[in-house]
Amino acid sequence: MSARCWAALCTVLIFGVSNGRAEPVSSPGRRVVVYLQNGSSPEAVRTLPYMQRELEALMQSAGYRVEWKVPGKPSDDKPSNGKPADEGDGVLAVVELRGSCRVSESAVHMTPVKNGASLAATAVDGDQVLPFSWINCETLTQLLTPTLAGMESEKRDFLYGRAMGRVAAHELYHILANEREHSGSGVGKSSFSAGDILADHFIFEGSALALLNAPDPGTGPASAEESAAGR
Repeated sequence: MSARCWAALCTVLIFGVSNGRAEPVSSPGRRVVVYLQNGSSPEAVRTLPYMQRELEALMQSAGYRVEWKVPGKPSDDKPSNGKPADEGDGVLAVVELRGSCRVSESAVHMTPVKNGASLAATAVDGDQVLPFSWINCETLTQLLTPTLAGMESEKRDFLYGRAMGRVAAHELYHILANEREHSGSGVGKSSFSAGDILADHFIFEGSALALLNAPDPGTGPASAEESAAGR
């Protein structure tokens, strides 16, 4: 497939109908604790540092500080009973990596991305965006393989991991702004091409930054039980 072939981000799964946009769940300067599931897989270990670096930089530009929790590391406070841990003044978002998150050395041919394929998604319940997201690495790999397959290993892992961070930033935008709609360009737009997420320049557009920096109305993310029911 062409490197310019589009894949729909399909960032929000709608489980209810709402005519309005709810207010943001966080305020500028707050920390975001990302609990990363399956980040210890052999493939993700190669790309994860680049994902983390890119997500941290993008969220810092929007006024947020990212902290990480990855299962399997001694310093992690793993959520119990499937529920996010209490993060005090921070917002916890669970991000699951699905599939093999890397373009391998042997990758030459890859099934083209289907129209409407999802790079990532975030659960919602009614007008509330829930703090549970997942990245579909199979789709991301299909999208990026034509461009990355011929590159040397370190550069390939860097670009793939950076793309993961950009997709994850899109999901955090929905969670932190409690926003189901998309912006017209930048991190918050509705779909990405391979060219978009591999580009040197990739930022939050002004309207997305305005939503992320809106005052905190005092509401918090929905519970794990609501997310489980919605999915």
